[in-house]
Amino acid sequence: MNKLATLCGVIAILLWSMSVALTRSISEALGPFGAGAAIYSVSGLLVLCVIGLPKVREQRSTYLWGCGALFVVYMVCFALAIGMAANRAQTLEIGLINYLWPSLTLAFAMPLLKVKARWWLWPGVFLAFCGVVWVVSGGTLSLQQFITHARENPVAYLLALIAALSWALYSNLVRIYCQGKGVLPLFLLATSVCLWGMTFVFSGLPTKMPSTATLLELLLMGGTTAVAYLCWDKAMRQGNMTLVAALSYFTPLFSILIASLWLSTWPGNGFWSGLVMVILGSLLCWSASRNNASNS
Repeated sequence: MNKLATLCGVIAILLWSMSVALTRSISEALGPFGAGAAIYSVSGLLVLCVIGLPKVREQRSTYLWGCGALFVVYMVCFALAIGMAANRAQTLEIGLINYLWPSLTLAFAMPLLKVKARWWLWPGVFLAFCGVVWVVSGGTLSLQQFITHARENPVAYLLALIAALSWALYSNLVRIYCQGKGVLPLFLLATSVCLWGMTFVFSGLPTKMPSTATLLELLLMGGTTAVAYLCWDKAMRQGNMTLVAALSYFTPLFSILIASLWLSTWPGNGFWSGLVMVILGSLLCWSASRNNASNS
């Protein structure tokens, strides 16, 4: 067990939590697909500079094509799902479907990585996810409304589910099939190519140069994204992935807390009750699998 790798997973969670405000600002200048394309272009090039040219021939084809496809599918499907949301309520619900990936990561770890967990893992998963739903929705999510929206826009909701499944599978399979440093920069650049294509198809390429402020934000966001994915890959390959997956439930909570501090507002009571649920659920997940973590 590599404790440094596990710490890297925590760093990735924190960096993803801090990225929401910057992503929103860049999206206003370049559009949702253009922002993602630019961010992954910059992050892919930065990772390439850090780890050098990947040794593709040393990697298994299952990792190159299988894990690579899952990585790209996640990014593209989630971007499309958000882009197809008809209103704010659907955007919120699609985001919640995406946050199924920590639960799915733990679920897939059982058969794929032969992780053995005690029975209270599943109550922990359920409690933590309920905490995320409670916080993100402000305690107002209606199941009937969710079903109605899913029927009105089934493709978007299905894409969000495919995205969650893809990232959970990627996080498990990269541990099995990746050798050495992997080819993360190629995955990031492949994602950027797909997102540039989507930008061209759905909104056309930008017609004016972004401002200096936008370019600086893009560089910062690209660097943050590069470090986050480097850390996540290391955590999934060498760290305690069950603990990191359980801690991943804090990503949307940290995002809301950081945004609140940035905007000088204070989260409501619903945030704190949801935070308690996530903490208790994550502790249950960790304790249910901690004695077997070295086998994962």
